[in-house]
Amino acid sequence: MIIEITRGHVVFEFAGKRLTIQGEAYLPGHGSPDFVIYKNSIRRWDPPSHEHPIDNKTREDILQALAREMRDRGMRVEIE
Repeated sequence: MIIEITRGHVVFEFAGKRLTIQGEAYLPGHGSPDFVIYKNSIRRWDPPSHEHPIDNKTREDILQALAREMRDRGMRVEIE
């Protein structure tokens, strides 16, 4: 579930934990996506779960869930 979206990140809740995912928002209507998600910024959960690294399978699951939710909100999303 998306908790917060800013120009430079998304706070996302997944499997009962939160994480801040870096990215970049663009103005809609200029041929660019509305938001680019930086895949490599997904490394650890936010506190209090920050002691647990995020493995590759979970990273992919997070990316797919986040992209799906953003698209359901009518946003054009890219993952880099």
